[in-house]
Formats: sequence, C-alpha cells, structure tokens
Amino acid sequence: MLHLHEAIMREESVEYEEGIIIQEFRKGFKLGERLLRPAMVKVSAGPGPERSGDDDPTEVEDSVAPSRVEDTDDDGFDDGGDAE
Repeated sequence: MLHLHEAIMREESVEYEEGIIIQEFRKGFKLGERLLRPAMVKVSAGPGPERSGDDDPTEVEDSVAPSRVEDTDDDGFDDGGDAE
C-alpha cells in the first residue's frame, strides 16, 4: 500500500470526521506513479470527549481553517504536470 500523506498532527474537531485531512503543511510530489515525497498533513481526530460545565470559559482553543488544495486528479499531489 502506497502512503501518499504523512500525518504529523491530529486535532479534535466536531466539524470533521476522524481521519479527514484538515491542513496541509508540506505539499507532496509524485512523478508518474512514483512517490517522491509524501504530503505532511494535520488530520482530524474526530470530536473530543464530552466536556462538563466546569471548564473555564476564558480558555479558547486555537483553530485553523481547513485548506483546500487545487488538484485536477484529486490525489492531493503535484504530479509535475506544469513542468516544461
């Protein structure tokens, strides 16, 4: 099995299901069918545990909006198609 992504972080999210890529830190590259470098990504860990009402309301979790990568063949990699 060829791994196209390397998950370097996991983050709890009620917005995204577990295993969904929420952010790309480093773009991956393929040359034809050969993987040159896997993409480095942050993956959703799914919703966290239920929280009680005892939490400090001043604590705010930093969140990052998910990024969308434009790719014509939907594999998340730059296939070198723009190279001349």
